Amino acid sequence: MTTLTLTSWNIEHFSRLLDGNAGEAERLAAIAAEIRAIDPHVLLIVEGPASLPALEAWVAAAEPHGLGGGWRVATIPGTNEALEARPDDPRRALAGLYAMQGNRISGGQWLWFLVKDGLFQESRATLLAPLVWQDLTGQRDWPVHRWGELISRRHAHWRHPQVLLLQMGGVEIEVVGAHLKSKINHERAFDEAGELTHDYVDEALRARIQLATEAYDIRRYIDGRFAQTPKPRILVAGDFNDGPGRGFFEREYLYFDLVGNLQGDVFAADKFLNHALFDFPGDLRWTTAFDDRVERWSRTRDGTPPLPAEPYDATRFQLIDHILFTQALVGEGACPRIRGGAGRVEHTVHQRINAGLGRRRTSDHVPVSVELTL
Repeated sequence: MTTLTLTSWNIEHFSRLLDGNAGEAERLAAIAAEIRAIDPHVLLIVEGPASLPALEAWVAAAEPHGLGGGWRVATIPGTNEALEARPDDPRRALAGLYAMQGNRISGGQWLWFLVKDGLFQESRATLLAPLVWQDLTGQRDWPVHRWGELISRRHAHWRHPQVLLLQMGGVEIEVVGAHLKSKINHERAFDEAGELTHDYVDEALRARIQLATEAYDIRRYIDGRFAQTPKPRILVAGDFNDGPGRGFFEREYLYFDLVGNLQGDVFAADKFLNHALFDFPGDLRWTTAFDDRVERWSRTRDGTPPLPAEPYDATRFQLIDHILFTQALVGEGACPRIRGGAGRVEHTVHQRINAGLGRRRTSDHVPVSVELTL
């Protein structure tokens, strides 16, 4: 019996590090050390560079500042030809093929899968073209309505989900890599009286509604796959960006949680997605730590009734990095199979690598992993 480890990691501003800045050498070495310590068979890098050649050069670069080889970057068929046609601007060369929006600055973050050398060859690892995704869902963009508004606005993935295809043991495994819309809010959060401002809430809700529709488009793709094959083996991984202030906005404005949009309908149990951290200890089930001022304010307002107990302090910790999977990957006879206790947040490795690094820490996100038994 062998296992395959899938890891998802948002490497904070990793896209900015691969420009040869000597001042970032220590952080690059620490990032490489953390990846080698986890040693995943498949690594989804979130906030990776839009330049594929820059990432490939770092993967091949000698230790300690690079990975020293051992992994390959999975790509869409036709990638090499597109790069050869525009070698002076790799991002622009791949923008159409990969459905990249923005420009070099506004669209500098991207999703990439690193696959161990042996698995890369054995599984014929490749990425699905977003054009295929959009043909299946029937939409490149979609209407978005604000609460109570009849007039809609068009929205689309800023960072289109990337789908890794692996052929293993006569079956296909799909890993959907996602980095949903950022909720950067440029409005002032609190007024002079310490109350949340209308403009901040308005922008936050607009972003969260758009975010929810991106999750629904992923669900639409998954449902489309069920219409093509009875038991697709699909995993969804990445940064869903469902914090900060998640609890407050979901409790008092949205009345749903983002992950629920992806998981599906429990009454259609065969299509429902399991969460890799479902049986991971609740007090450790977080991937980023910060002072969530909005959530803290919402819990300490005058007249606010106490909320039910939670396993960790939601004003300090958030779970925004996820791995979910279809029912075809669980239960007796499933192959590959995700067994109980197979998911984890990589707290131990992350802390050991980052000890003493201070502001040069590898990332503000802790990697999340799940093991598949083959």
